[in-house]
Amino acid sequence: MKNRKILGTTLIIIMLILMGLSIAMIASVSFPRGLKEYNNHYYFLIRQIIWLVAGSILFIFTANFEYTKYKRIRKLLYLIGFLMLLAVLGIGKNVNGATRWIAIGQFSIQPSEFAKLILILHLAGLIDLKKRKRENKLKMLFSILAATMTYSVLIIMEKAFSSTAQITLIGLTMMFISGVKMSEFLVTLLGLGVLGFGAITAMPYRLKRLLGHLKNSDEVYQLRQSLIAIGSGKLIGKFYGNGFQKYFYLPEIHTDYVFSGYAEEMGFVGSIILILLYMVLLGVILITIVKIKDMYAKYILIGILSMFSLQIIGNLAVVMGLVPSTGIPLPILSYGGSTTIVTMAALGIVYNIIRAFYRQELEAERD
Repeated sequence: MKNRKILGTTLIIIMLILMGLSIAMIASVSFPRGLKEYNNHYYFLIRQIIWLVAGSILFIFTANFEYTKYKRIRKLLYLIGFLMLLAVLGIGKNVNGATRWIAIGQFSIQPSEFAKLILILHLAGLIDLKKRKRENKLKMLFSILAATMTYSVLIIMEKAFSSTAQITLIGLTMMFISGVKMSEFLVTLLGLGVLGFGAITAMPYRLKRLLGHLKNSDEVYQLRQSLIAIGSGKLIGKFYGNGFQKYFYLPEIHTDYVFSGYAEEMGFVGSIILILLYMVLLGVILITIVKIKDMYAKYILIGILSMFSLQIIGNLAVVMGLVPSTGIPLPILSYGGSTTIVTMAALGIVYNIIRAFYRQELEAERD
């Protein structure tokens, strides 16, 4: 019981802290752009609060929806994800040459974000089913690869390379834990690596961005401004609201580069605290993976852990210049509806599995 209370309570506390930080940071770093583009200081803040409320409702739903039921609806969910990705190509909204969003009234959704969680639930059920049937491992590999690449191809057609890479890496993670032969997994990994390199070199703007990163050219203006923001924060930051990069020096400071704005105002100390919060969140998921006996639950949690890890590490790597600039939001903290809703839905699933772990502990005590 104590384990469940600690894990579940810690998860909710960290989620609430990150939600509070998101509101505070979006309020601080987005108001110049909101005023300039929409004549409203609080334009992005209001929308982020709406997304957080919607995410909270979905968290409550998934936290109370028995995770084992996803086995029965995984194919339906996968089909819905497929149709959403297909719809983007037909009726999607084009922004800066990329078609990644579907407009719904005054709001837009990004189906590729939902596809990540849907793929995890689908593959977890697929692996669990095939393991129970003791099916051929090579057949399992092809099943996982087919499901993953179907989504990946549709997303790359949206010109969303970072989302494609994340989907593919999530699929590879699920493939690895499925128990396929290491030689077959490595061949698959090599093949996908070649395809990934081809996808980069096939599009001039991606190749230009990569070469610009390697040569430290003017192509990395946003990165330079990001590093200026992080460096100028020094030890304790310029204090809340006093950041300078938000005045149109760092264009995406409220979205993918929100960590830079945070570091500028909160400094090294605040940045370490934020990173520790994310580490504890990942730790809660990891501990639950180790403790829970149900293999299906383990598969879901490993998928969610990989999704969060890719986003957190990927975002920090981008804003610190360790990898070329690409669109990877920081979970909950970054402005954005789809990523916020999906993140909180995933956390609700984690919480539901923690509750299952609690029941597992009670049964063990009775025995």
